[in-house]
Amino acid sequence: MIIKEHINFGLIEPGVSAYSSPGFLVWNHGEIKSGKPRLVINYQGILIDRTGIELQDHIVEKIRNFSDVLKDKKQLQSFLRVVNFAGIFIKYLAKYRKDFRLLLKEIESSKWKWEEIHTQTVRELKQVCSNLPKFVIPQDKDELVVYTGANDYRWAAVLMKKTTIGEEPCRYTGELFSEQQAQVWHINEKEFFAVWKTFKNSLHSYLLKSLL
Repeated sequence: MIIKEHINFGLIEPGVSAYSSPGFLVWNHGEIKSGKPRLVINYQGILIDRTGIELQDHIVEKIRNFSDVLKDKKQLQSFLRVVNFAGIFIKYLAKYRKDFRLLLKEIESSKWKWEEIHTQTVRELKQVCSNLPKFVIPQDKDELVVYTGANDYRWAAVLMKKTTIGEEPCRYTGELFSEQQAQVWHINEKEFFAVWKTFKNSLHSYLLKSLL
């Protein structure tokens, strides 16, 4: 059943919101052979179809177009906003954000101090975003594995799908600890927090579905 038939049956209706995600059908050789079109959804810079989830090239290009040296807090915030579009695809994103934490706290422009470590971090992020993975979409029958970890200042997790040849990533997540958490918590508490936060917020929609 194609989109037009869904509309005719009243199952879906055309979107009028400025924030709606355009969808389209692909009829390449494989689809023609099977007689079934492939639905692709363009969701805020992310392409989703039955083969997986990947970031669109124009988002990566926007990241590349930023200067390696950002002049002020506003430019840094703009850069990080675009990077956040790629956030679920970036392994250990919090590691890179840590280098900008103090700069983002500065209120007075006179105290802004861009250093070589910041330039290097921007370059590393650009390089990482040029080689992002394509994620698989987990299905009900799939066997999923979650790996979590933490160090002194951040936690991270990845959802993996088991296959006949190994494991494939479905999504990355992670955050920086607050300054108080980083200073007060023991590493065991940080490791436990990583597990709790992963199941509570970051990957719950995937995991809950697979557990039910």
